[in-house]
Amino acid sequence: MAEKMLKTKENVERINESLSENVQTYDSFSTQQDELKISDFSAFIHIMKVSVTAGILFMPNTFRKTGYVMSVICALLIGVIYMHNSVILVQCSQILCRHHRLPNLDLAQTVEVSFLTGPKNTRWCARGFAIFTNIIICFIQYSEVVIYILYVASSFQQVIEYYGNIVMDIRIYVLIFFPIYCCLILVPNFKYLVPFSIFGTIFFIVGITISLTYFLEDFPSLKRLDAFTNVRSVPMFLTIFLYALHNITILLPLENIMHNPTNLPRLIIISTLFNTIIYIIFGFLGYNKYKDTCDTVIKNLPLDEVLAEMVKIGISMSILFSIGINYIIPVQIIWPIIMHFTGVNYRYEILFRLVGIALLTIMAVAIPRMIPLTGLLAALGMTSTILFIPILIEINTKWQEATYSLYIKNGFLFIIFLLVLIFGSIESLSTIIENTDAIISC
Repeated sequence: MAEKMLKTKENVERINESLSENVQTYDSFSTQQDELKISDFSAFIHIMKVSVTAGILFMPNTFRKTGYVMSVICALLIGVIYMHNSVILVQCSQILCRHHRLPNLDLAQTVEVSFLTGPKNTRWCARGFAIFTNIIICFIQYSEVVIYILYVASSFQQVIEYYGNIVMDIRIYVLIFFPIYCCLILVPNFKYLVPFSIFGTIFFIVGITISLTYFLEDFPSLKRLDAFTNVRSVPMFLTIFLYALHNITILLPLENIMHNPTNLPRLIIISTLFNTIIYIIFGFLGYNKYKDTCDTVIKNLPLDEVLAEMVKIGISMSILFSIGINYIIPVQIIWPIIMHFTGVNYRYEILFRLVGIALLTIMAVAIPRMIPLTGLLAALGMTSTILFIPILIEINTKWQEATYSLYIKNGFLFIIFLLVLIFGSIESLSTIIENTDAIISC
């Protein structure tokens, strides 16, 4: 990775001095190898699978805390911002690749190259922001794996305790599934994860569809619901909705292995629109059906009905299959660095992956509190990747032709970033202090 980044810097310095006339006609995608390339459909499935996971199950609970009218307004706002920033990120990465004759860039490299080609007085911090970006990405992906581990364990705990009359600590269920986690995180790359994504997406869509039928049975009156609650709950809603939508860290790795990378912005727009609408519908209907909803609304489904239990198991399997997709991103970031500085053989990558999942499992055992962890994770990590980093990339990439409207727009997004970061973190920490049993109670 270090050699690649050095080469990147050399390219940037060369082009900053004098851009050749044929830069605009350079096709970075034509230089990429066809090995392990995936279709638009496979890329779309990966995007949907990463974003449509446990986050949607938290929506009814967040609607309850925020009020259904305020929740819809906030969801639409975040959906538009997320779609805009994701498309801007991909487009800027493609601009930088074309201008600097580079085959592809990951997220951290996009940040670094954008700074190196931006205003001269900010180029000195290019490497620092690239390192910061990689740290944030690894933090997000590893933390999501911890949340998925907890979700799978808690869901199976509820089913097994009801049918088997067995009462065990949630930590035992976390450890029982450890061998399965190990198998999933050893899948080498995205291409071989496609079957898991397809089956996981099918399980999830079927489970969500059946859940909606439960929500629509004996449709209660809306008069008993709160349209608004209090302003304090809004940052928490925004962080959870960011978590539900989040797939931005997987976009550039997917672009780099797509047969038609120029189609990625279109896939982002379609998936974000679909996800936002589904989240709003699911959140509202779940809140309307179960006014006092649990942390994840699936727990509210009847325990004495086989179909409801199949939904819980199917959705849990879908979440389980997402572990491999989320785990591979930090591996692709960290392992090349380890190889560069230690010179170890690539065969040690298996050991590295196993040690990593073991540490994450230990973390899940140590802190089995799902909702507070989710809010804090989103506030600390996802606000940076979704709201802050795309702003920096766009300003540095387009600084020579930047207009006042560009700075005003990004200034507005930066204010939203600060508000969600500060108040979302405060609310999440407050929830952690007040609710120490969040994972095992409603």
